[in-house]
Amino acid sequence: MIHVVLDSNIYISALLWDGNERKIVYSCQEGKYQSFISIAILNEVERVLANKFKISKDIINEYLFEILSFTDLVFPTIELDVIKENPSDNRVLETAYEVKANYIISGDKHLLNVKKYDNIEIKRTSEIIS
Repeated sequence: MIHVVLDSNIYISALLWDGNERKIVYSCQEGKYQSFISIAILNEVERVLANKFKISKDIINEYLFEILSFTDLVFPTIELDVIKENPSDNRVLETAYEVKANYIISGDKHLLNVKKYDNIEIKRTSEIIS
């Protein structure tokens, strides 16, 4: 099974727009990929949906519950300092490193610029979805 960590921007885009991000989330729901998430990523999804998109707390909670229904919650035991320009992106790397993920799927330029970390490839959804 291919192990993936989806960045918060993938979950946010999947909720708000139809496109490759929604397709990758559906693929995880259907079991094509095994997805993993950390509290830091969940918190980022919640914060952005509430603050930037003004989504109601009830809808956010339903969505977070849905994410957790098909995604394994992990608690990274290491702290990385790889991405200096946006240190919060290191939380995504930590999550992927903890589970030895095959891929991080993101639209974030700081993560995408890393390209690969410890055998974890960092890709856009368009590079994964065929």
